Amino acid sequence: MARRCFHFLPVSLTAVLASCTTPPPAVDAPALVEQAKPGAAWVAPGQGRTLAEPFGWLEQFDDAGMRSAVREAVEHNPDLHAAASRMKQARIRAVRAGAARLPDLNAGLRGFQSGDKATGWDFADDYALSLDISWEADVWGRIRDATSASVAEAQAAEADYAAARLSLAANAARAWCNLLEAEAQLALARQTVDTFRTGLNLVDGSQRRGVPDVTALDVRLARTSLAASESNLQGRLRSRDEAQRALEALLGRYPAGIIKTSGRLPGLRREIPAGMPSTLLLRRPDILAAERRFAAAVKNENAARKALLPSFRLTGSARTASPELEDLLDERKLIANLLQSLTQPIYRGGALRAEVALSVEERQELASRYAATALGAFREVETSMAAEAYIAAQIKAQQTFVEESVQAEKLAISQFSKGLTDALRLLESQRRAFDSRSGLLRAQNQRLQTRIDLCLALGGDF
Repeated sequence: MARRCFHFLPVSLTAVLASCTTPPPAVDAPALVEQAKPGAAWVAPGQGRTLAEPFGWLEQFDDAGMRSAVREAVEHNPDLHAAASRMKQARIRAVRAGAARLPDLNAGLRGFQSGDKATGWDFADDYALSLDISWEADVWGRIRDATSASVAEAQAAEADYAAARLSLAANAARAWCNLLEAEAQLALARQTVDTFRTGLNLVDGSQRRGVPDVTALDVRLARTSLAASESNLQGRLRSRDEAQRALEALLGRYPAGIIKTSGRLPGLRREIPAGMPSTLLLRRPDILAAERRFAAAVKNENAARKALLPSFRLTGSARTASPELEDLLDERKLIANLLQSLTQPIYRGGALRAEVALSVEERQELASRYAATALGAFREVETSMAAEAYIAAQIKAQQTFVEESVQAEKLAISQFSKGLTDALRLLESQRRAFDSRSGLLRAQNQRLQTRIDLCLALGGDF
């Protein structure tokens, strides 16, 4: 078995987790670091020889229909459209947060009231254009940190969208393979009905001719096998119908149950390459999202701490036909305005310090989630690679099962026709032949599903 060359994940994961200074009581940062630390090699064995040039993971499957279905799902699935809208909302919130670093400027028209003593009416007979300005000097970088946190959240939302798109593509590919297996199982069920009907005719004809050792019980057993195969056929029809509608819903179509496929399970064009680096996991969208949310939490914590420091806010107004605008732009008066607007939080019932404590715990929570996401990624890759090796061996054994059971069925039919074996052996050979071929279809589909799982776990191709 080939061993995989494991390159250590960059130290970003370790550094992020080690930076947690206020861990929850049950878990400390060093433990998180140790848990998420990769080993020296992928434990699960591989079957390939060298690391090939990467290309689209769908190209591994010998089925143009699958690739077309995945593209259609990504273009038309409504859940993915909703994820795209969430990503755009996060981007807009980041822009809104950044606006706090710029001055607020408002213009208006002000009227000066005068009255008529004779009528008692008040009215404006003098108007002036006003200009109000307000700006907080970000001396300590609090606003900058808050803005950086919003940007990191937007980046996390972008990674969430990428994860949703990759997950949708994988689900569409899985649904396509499930439909292909359902169609193949349906075709096999129809063949099996014909096979058991032929077997019933053989047994019934032998019993009618008075062949020794062929009794009415044998005929009953043959009819039982035929009825069971017909019942299985209806179940396969239902499964095919469900698989069709599930795939159509993923593609954004009305689930009418009419989608057509290539009619065969695809083959795999590539084996898992040896020497696959663990750094591939860094492109996983969920890991990227977890890292960005941790970065946002760090910035939010910094902003919460800086909220305890004094703040400076410049405010002023000017009107037409007055020298106030010149006063607003005067350097000495600008400094005086800043000094007059100096505010220092003194007592707010502990709210500000509670915000700091809350942000510390939020950061620790996100660090733990980051570690859990990384560990989950390693588990998924290891499990998928190990499963593919097991399934490959299972398919090989199942193919032998099919070959032997088919030959046994042919031999049983021949010997029964010559009176050399009983009806029970004939029916049993037919049942085993069906079970072997049905099991082979399941194993072949499971291998495809496992390869899809591996691509999803790696965040793309090898």
